[in-house]
Amino acid sequence: MGLTLFTLLAALLVALVAVGVKGHGSSMQAFRAAVAASVAFALFLSAGYLLAEYYRPVALYLLRAADLFAIISYLAFLRLALSYPYASTLVAADVAIVTVSVALTGFMVFTDLYVADVKRLGIEFIRFEGNFYTLTTTLGASVGAVAVVIMVVRAARLKSRVYRQHLVIMALGVAASLAWGFTLSVLGPALKLSRLYALSATNILPSVLATAYALSSTRVFQARTAAKALGAWTVIVIGFGVPLGLATGVGFLFRATSSVTSVIVALLAFVVFGRWAESFSRGRLGGERDEASREQLEAAIAHLDLSGGRDTVLGELSAIMGEAFGSSWFAVLSEDDSGGLRRIYPDDDDEMVAAPGSPAIEALAALDRRVILKTDIIADASFASMKPVLSALFDVLGAEALVLAKEGRRVVGVFAFGPKRSGADYDALDYEGFDAVHGKLFVVAYYARHVARESLLETVEKEIGLADQIVRSIQEKIDPIEHAGVNVSFKCESPRGLGGDLFDSVRISEHRWFFVVGDISGKGLNASMSMVILKSMIRMLLKEEQDFIKLVARTNTFIKERLPRGTFFSGMFGFLALDKGAIYFVNCGIPAMLFRSPGLDSVVETQGEGKMLGFVKNIEPYLKTRKLVLPPGSRVLISTDGIIDAESVRGERYGKERLVRILGENRNSSAAETVAAVVRSASAFAGGRIDDDITVVTIDYDGPPKEKKR
Repeated sequence: MGLTLFTLLAALLVALVAVGVKGHGSSMQAFRAAVAASVAFALFLSAGYLLAEYYRPVALYLLRAADLFAIISYLAFLRLALSYPYASTLVAADVAIVTVSVALTGFMVFTDLYVADVKRLGIEFIRFEGNFYTLTTTLGASVGAVAVVIMVVRAARLKSRVYRQHLVIMALGVAASLAWGFTLSVLGPALKLSRLYALSATNILPSVLATAYALSSTRVFQARTAAKALGAWTVIVIGFGVPLGLATGVGFLFRATSSVTSVIVALLAFVVFGRWAESFSRGRLGGERDEASREQLEAAIAHLDLSGGRDTVLGELSAIMGEAFGSSWFAVLSEDDSGGLRRIYPDDDDEMVAAPGSPAIEALAALDRRVILKTDIIADASFASMKPVLSALFDVLGAEALVLAKEGRRVVGVFAFGPKRSGADYDALDYEGFDAVHGKLFVVAYYARHVARESLLETVEKEIGLADQIVRSIQEKIDPIEHAGVNVSFKCESPRGLGGDLFDSVRISEHRWFFVVGDISGKGLNASMSMVILKSMIRMLLKEEQDFIKLVARTNTFIKERLPRGTFFSGMFGFLALDKGAIYFVNCGIPAMLFRSPGLDSVVETQGEGKMLGFVKNIEPYLKTRKLVLPPGSRVLISTDGIIDAESVRGERYGKERLVRILGENRNSSAAETVAAVVRSASAFAGGRIDDDITVVTIDYDGPPKEKKR
């Protein structure tokens, strides 16, 4: 019973893996036929083995059918070997395979010429072979061997490395299954292995899993990667799997008084040992080192000094990427004002690579991937519809890998990587590396799109001067909140000219506006670029996301994954609903949100507790929408920490108390006058100089227009 359990688990695993393999054509049909036959082989053999002790006639037919399905699976792999990687229509081969399968069914299942009888005593399995047993099994194994040979020969003749790799992997898998099954099932009695007969059907694992991996893989792995993976699996199997299997099988499955207890204990043991094995392989065999290398690469890109000018920044980035990935060259394409893609690095020849609205632009915009390897275009079925267009783009660039910087469907920039200096293809580890640094490259792409190159910066007095103009122009692009029932004023400035404070408002309807107030961590140009990028991304998400909480959660994900490491946002997101006389908001760490009602003499804080964005991957469970009702004549003042944390020459902090006092003293002033009074007060307190970025927003609500007319 214990060994049969492993066989049933193998059948379940094979079925689950096969379901996840996507594709179409004759090759996929052959693979699905092989999977179906393999699963039937395992199920029929397990059932026949269990029934062989007391229901021998039924068991005999089941075990005959099991061996039949084993041979059919090899016929399916032979068909796969003949057609892969092309969806060839081989009518003669299909007819021959069906004919042979039908003939074998009548011969093997319904006569005594293959197997005359079976018997089981305990776990000892006895098979009474017919006159043609040896010939039939030899021919069946030969089918698998021929499939292996054809796969190897066709692999040697293919130019595509990825297809060559696929065929080699499939050949190794089928060969391993053939050797495994033939040893336990056919040679088992002679080798005194008849007690392990129930495990012979687990030989479906190598062939199906290897083929599933080959059909799903679109990236070439290198010798180092393969050796590392093989080493990890070897250590796990030898160091953990074998002892665990022996302990579980001998100690529990065969000797325990309760089969239920045996299974529960076995599952617990597998969980404990599995975690131990995973931790061991990651720590000892390089998994954690690979992750550490990617983190170092992310940090190197995040620490690029964006104030050095575009050419300098891209030159430094080229050196970093060349060292990390071994690429022979590195190029950057940037979106121009018309929506096309131009080459801006190297040489800055401003060459048009893809015109606005061209098939290449449309294909890149439609992709839901951020990284594309040339091998993906060749081997991934999901690229079939756009393969000609993308292949042409790769050929024009001479590239082997592309990293896309996109805002929704808009392509802001493209990073192109030439062939590796070693002559190898970009592999799965390279893909993971590209994907890990995509967020940091997005920041560079946005920077390259909006900050002019160094030669243009020389036309102004200072490089920062032009960058400041660009950032300010983007920052000031808002939908002003203009409505008969409200008066809104704000001030957003930095002592350095460039900063990370943000205020933006977007008109949703006649009586409703979305707004965001906050502070991006960091100083100077880096913080300003992060602010500009975040503002643009929030506007894009606002068009896609109807759920307020999910909008904020997706913004958090963007900050965490795409802005420089360590970036965080403290502020608030709000909806000003003038038709309902209320503000709906999510506090994300705004330090001060003060409310004054005409019916109250005091000012109260209303922001409550909030979590800053950018620290955790999933912040949605910590977010909560709050509602602030606005009676006519009420005022709301929102401030970032630049005002609150302003310090006097004696080191005193301005604090919320002074902010409350200024709000009270200006109860009869307009919103704009109140904002000016707050800034003037904080500046005077700090001796005429505020060192941090500041944003102050005042919202005066006078009530709906109909109430004002009364």
